[in-house]
Formats: sequence, structure tokens, C-alpha cells
Amino acid sequence: MKTLKAFAGSMLLAASTATAAGALDVNLNNDSVRLALSWMTSPSPNSLEGEAALYYNTDDYYVGTLGVRVVGETGRQGNPIEAGVGGKLIGITSSGDDDFDAMALGLGFGLRYYPASINRLAFGGQAHYAPDIVSFGDVNNLFEGVLTVEYQVLPQAFAYIGYRLLKIEREDNKKTQNLDEGAHVGMRILFQ
Repeated sequence: MKTLKAFAGSMLLAASTATAAGALDVNLNNDSVRLALSWMTSPSPNSLEGEAALYYNTDDYYVGTLGVRVVGETGRQGNPIEAGVGGKLIGITSSGDDDFDAMALGLGFGLRYYPASINRLAFGGQAHYAPDIVSFGDVNNLFEGVLTVEYQVLPQAFAYIGYRLLKIEREDNKKTQNLDEGAHVGMRILFQ
């Protein structure tokens, strides 16, 4: 639970330092819920973004993340593909798993494609991986991958469906454990 408290404090600190614009993102399914607050240094297509997120599942695992990435258009201006690269600090704790605690530094990338022929629709995905060298506590490595299909309902509101895989290799028995695998629905609200 110490990890959860530290990430909750980090999320409040991050929210208080938001500079130009940001977003509130909530997604859920029957077994998990994720709440994220992101902010960016400038509203232009090329910016530095930060994100703080809290995740909970019905197996009593709590995951907190604090990340930063550079986001921008790929290639020429007006390209329908946006890309981002960066990293995130990931903390995991569980009240139901013998005080399971872990910390990892995941590096990753993301893409978002806006097809010109379908107004307001976007396809996105991102992946982060933390190998053994930067995984501490009760995990040897961690992988998180997310795919989404988004629709811009209003100028500052998106609804989406997605698929998430969050898996770890446990240090105690070297077995892979999925903390989350499956579809979810969500919404993202932009603010300035």
C-alpha cells in the first residue's frame, strides 16, 4: 500500500503542475478501472506530455504510473499519423497477494492514426516494456500494451473502445501473470 500512497501523491503533484492543456481519461470493464490525468507543455502537435494514472482490478491489484513522452507528427506537416516515445515508472501493489510490491521503469512508444476519409475517428496503440534490469521487488519484467478505436463525440470529448494486456513475470515462481487482459470502454475529456 505504500506504493499506492506514493503514486496518489505524485498524481496530485502532477495535476497541480499542469501547464498548457491536458486530459482526464477513464476506462473500465467488469474487472478493472483506470483513471489517468495527462498534461502537455503546449497545445501544438509537437509537445512534451506527462501522465499520472491509477489502476485497480478485482483481484485487489493496484497499479500506479507516472510517465513522460514526446509526441508529434511523423514526417511532413499534416501527416495523419501521430507518434510518441517515452517512459513511465510503474508501481504495483496488492492487498490480497501476500503484500506483493513491485516497481519497474518501462520504455515505450505509441501511435495514433487519423484516417482522412473518416471524420472524427482515430486508431491508436501503445506498448511499454520493463526488462529485468529495471524491474524491482516482486517482478522480473513487465509488459503493457493497449489498442484503441476512438471517436470524437464533441470537440473536447472522445469515447473509445480498447483492448489492454498488462502482464508481469513474477520473481517468486518465474511464471507469467496477466493483471489485465481484455476489452474496455472509456472516455477522454480534454481541458485547457
